[in-house]
Parts: sequence; C-alpha cells; structure tokens
Amino acid sequence: MIIDAHTHRYPQKVIEDPAGFARRYGESKWLNMVCPINRKSLQGWASRERMISDMEKAGIDRCILLGWYWENSRTCLDANLWHREWIREDPDRFTAFLSLRPDVPRLDQYLRWAKEEGFHGIGESHPWAQGFSIRDKAWMKVMEFACDAGWPVNFHVTDPEGKDYPGKTPTPMEDFLWLANELPELKIILAHAGALYPIHNPAPENFYYDLAACPLLYSSSLYKKLISSAGVEKILWGSDYPLLLYPSKSKEPDFESFLSQFKHEADLAENDIRAILGVNVLNLLS
Repeated sequence: MIIDAHTHRYPQKVIEDPAGFARRYGESKWLNMVCPINRKSLQGWASRERMISDMEKAGIDRCILLGWYWENSRTCLDANLWHREWIREDPDRFTAFLSLRPDVPRLDQYLRWAKEEGFHGIGESHPWAQGFSIRDKAWMKVMEFACDAGWPVNFHVTDPEGKDYPGKTPTPMEDFLWLANELPELKIILAHAGALYPIHNPAPENFYYDLAACPLLYSSSLYKKLISSAGVEKILWGSDYPLLLYPSKSKEPDFESFLSQFKHEADLAENDIRAILGVNVLNLLS
C-alpha cells in the first residue's frame, strides 16, 4: 500500500476564488503563499476527481489530508468540516488531520468530537505563523490529548539555511526539542525533511520526518543521507500535493513525478521502500 503522508485539498469555491476566500476569512498569510505578489505561484489546485485520478495514475492508495496553519479559529473550524465531508465521501481514499489553534472554542469538547468523527491527527501546524507559542498552556492540552489518542502531530518546519519563499517564517528547533522532551510519547512529524535536522544532530526518538516539497527545497541526494541518519522507520513519503514540485517541467500537480524520483534516488531494498511509502505512516496511525 502506498500512502501520501502530506497532502492538502480545498473545496471548489476556494479553488475558483482563493483571494476572495482569504479576504472573507482574514487569511492574508495563506494568500501570500498561494498567490504571491511579483512572483509565480507554486500552488496547484485539484478537484476531488482530479486528485483521485492522479492518485490512480501513480498507484497511490490513500492520502493524508492535512489542514493548514490558519491564522483564525473560524477558518480551522470550517476547514475541518471540509475534511469531515471528504472522509465520509471517500473513506477508503482519505484520512484527515485537524486544523487547530489553541483559541478554538470549547477545545476539549471539540477534540472529542473530532475523534468521534474519524480524524486521526493534528496538523499541518505552524504556531509561529499562526501567532501563538508552542508552549501555550491550551496548546499543550491539545498535545496531551494527541498523546492519549495516539494521534500524530504534523508541524511545518522551516530550514533557516534553505531557499526563500513567500511567507517563510522561522520554526525554532529548540521548541520542537522542548516539546519532544515534555511529551516523549507524542508522535511528532517534522514536515519538509525536518530541515535536515537529523543529518547533523542526534534527534529524539519521537521525531519523524516527511518529505513534503523536498524537490523544491533540496537536491535529490538528500534522501539517502536523511534515511541513513534518521533510520528508515522514521521517514514518511509525502508530496505536499497539489504543490507544483517541478514547475519548470509541469504546470499541473501530480504524484507520479516525485514518487518515481524518490524510488530511483533512494535506491532501497523493497522492504525499506514499502516502509517509507506506507508502512511507517500506518504504524503511526495505529
């Protein structure tokens, strides 16, 4: 089974008018990323039919639908309703994570509702862009709930030495290390290869790393280095679909290009490939 551990999806009304959606909800940071001024956007868009078709072409069995790091709790709540609808519509295709902020009303009750509705994790979270501290007491209650529920939490990670992009906001690694130490049972997924942290540093046992957007961020030589440093069991293949990962070659999103490149460049035994392409994320969700 092949599972994309890091994808995003939007309803047709957002695809047709992202600027209007952003204005209504006060999501200026999101708009700056998907429709940047004075530079080409790397954001692709895909309807349900297009996404499922692209999954079938690449042999993707399931996608993890991550929320976005919204600035406002109202956006989080509405985006989670999109996800609830989509996992009901295609339960064999999609698994949903929650978009969250610590100021979501009746947070404890809301988390229990989400678990009952079939959500399986939290993220993609980015406290620094969302305007709160990772050490916020209410947020830590969320993290404790995730521990008890066995939910992974996916965090956006920015590489301070990496390429510039619209809306780039630092994500201090010391805060992730603090969280890992405070809650050693929490399954922490550091997106975008975790800014390559485990290549140069010893890392906590509860850190995992997805490969979302890596073709845009790094040379393909990173895969072997990251796998060798972190261990096969810590790596999750994720694309960041529908982001345009190869903008010079294609103006439309797809899964197949990155999947083929990863398999070729990683050059792993079959069992290791299966682990990274699906088994590892299934273990995190179990």
